[in-house]
Amino acid sequence: MPEPLTDKMTAFLNEVFPAVIALKRPNGSIQVIPVWFEYRDGYFWLNSATSRRWPQHLQKAGEVEMLLLDPKDMFRWLKVRGRLVETTTKGAAEHIDRLSLRYTGNPKYQSYQPGEQRITLKVEPVRVSPSWGSWE
Repeated sequence: MPEPLTDKMTAFLNEVFPAVIALKRPNGSIQVIPVWFEYRDGYFWLNSATSRRWPQHLQKAGEVEMLLLDPKDMFRWLKVRGRLVETTTKGAAEHIDRLSLRYTGNPKYQSYQPGEQRITLKVEPVRVSPSWGSWE
């Protein structure tokens, strides 16, 4: 079961800003990148192209650290330790279009590469650590 979040945390996650994720690479080094996300049904939903390295690293490691930082107030953030519970290419093109609408206002993702296959990654929040502010 995903770790439950307070109503304030859930409202925060429905705001539009990228997540910064940290993944362990096979050589032990850490990869840190910004990604679009959607928080829905108690899970974080991420999307990428199957050819990119970060989804491969997440699939191999099975876990991710995420920093969700308010772009207007750097002292308002959530740190999430997540566990990958599912990946799929089915519906992934529609999912990136939904993320495009959320982040850019455009209902069609504009950065497809020829022959690109999209993948959706479902992440369960295992531990959520809030900033010192009130999240109740």
